Amino acid sequence: MNARMCRLAIASAVLGGICAMPSHAQNIAITAENTAGFTAIPTQQEQGAAPTAKRSMPPAGDPICGIMHLGRCIQDLGADEKGIFTSPFRLQPKDAYWLMPLGAATGLAFAYDADAANTVGVDSNRTNVANNITNFGSYYATGAESAGIYFLGLAKKDPKLAETGRLGAEAILASGTVTLVTKMASNRQRPLQGNGHGDFWASGARHWEFDSSFPSDHATASMALARVVAGEYPHWYVIIPAYGFAESVGISRILANQHFPSDVLIGQAVGFLAGGYVLNHRALYRTESKRRFFSRLTNSISPITDPRTTMIGASLEVPLSR
Repeated sequence: MNARMCRLAIASAVLGGICAMPSHAQNIAITAENTAGFTAIPTQQEQGAAPTAKRSMPPAGDPICGIMHLGRCIQDLGADEKGIFTSPFRLQPKDAYWLMPLGAATGLAFAYDADAANTVGVDSNRTNVANNITNFGSYYATGAESAGIYFLGLAKKDPKLAETGRLGAEAILASGTVTLVTKMASNRQRPLQGNGHGDFWASGARHWEFDSSFPSDHATASMALARVVAGEYPHWYVIIPAYGFAESVGISRILANQHFPSDVLIGQAVGFLAGGYVLNHRALYRTESKRRFFSRLTNSISPITDPRTTMIGASLEVPLSR
């Protein structure tokens, strides 16, 4: 019982930090206060479409992050890291609507982590297959995938595609820092270590793991990239493969006996929220008003809570009209 209470306490602390990311990121408006007010030139795909929300561009002479302006990339990454790590200070009461469902799911995951690991068991053939899948979701692999998207955009002279790769790499780095710090603070055993229960600081400060189990960095990196790709191209035929890729990596980490379900859940939450933060701060070519049915449908899901009955649920507004 004490072990479970410890896990829930750690989950509460982590969730308190990451739940602040969406509230701050979604309410940020990039205005002339922090940029010169230049509006983005629409890409060929966007020309002829409905007017999109205006986004400010850096002033002339102030370069955009890219292969020729790596210093600017470092500045942007530093600013985003600062914004993400200070996000807990901007918590608002409405953040409870994000925290409660995520907290409930995390609490259940922590409670049944050991049971899930026992159910999965150990199978060498399955582990090899799962590891082959997760190799595509490592920080090195997702970084290379982001770079590939970026250079493809440059080759095709498609600024939106290049931006997708650039922001994907930035989201991976920004979310990776959060995951690394959490790993160092949690020092959790992996499913095949110790008693198999995923204890935190099982040996106190005498034994310390730099790459501990909580949270999953593969889940973080793959979800951060998926969030950026799906956000830049909100079409069902992009969203489903992008998030399907991230979920495949996360599930494979569990099947490979490398992580518990709660490790993957929190890792994906960090990647998703950090990716959204980067999108809302750095995207210049992201279409805001041209929403497809699937993306509008996913954005129409809202959590519902009733303190009187302690009920937690969700409402769905079906976007039938254009």
